Amino acid sequence: MFRPLPAALPFLLLLSAAPAAAQAIDPKIRAEFDKTDANHDGVLTRAEIDARVARMDVGKTKMPPGKAKQISGAWFTTADANHDGKVTPAEMQGLFRALASRYDTNHDGVVSLEERAAARAAVAGPAASKGR
Repeated sequence: MFRPLPAALPFLLLLSAAPAAAQAIDPKIRAEFDKTDANHDGVLTRAEIDARVARMDVGKTKMPPGKAKQISGAWFTTADANHDGKVTPAEMQGLFRALASRYDTNHDGVVSLEERAAARAAVAGPAASKGR
């Protein structure tokens, strides 16, 4: 099962609970999509996702390459809803909306700071909370 990175959780605050197909692409999602679409062809490939995740910072360091590959693979497989080997803006928005809905535990259409903290704790697991 795909579990989002704690680094992706702030992005969930940008999303409402409305279905992706019923709306235009959120401008913030479009901006993230465009940053990742290296060849500007309007779809994301696995290589583009791999490159974007490899550039992500984890605290003050870069993500280890093995972990980056694992995360990008899980993200791509989950986002590519129609399994055509490409991720469209609508598929990306659908994934982020699904994640937001999962963490919006009171179903008010917003991932609050408290819900974000609970999601981070769930992703990090019990060992991470002992170090704080």
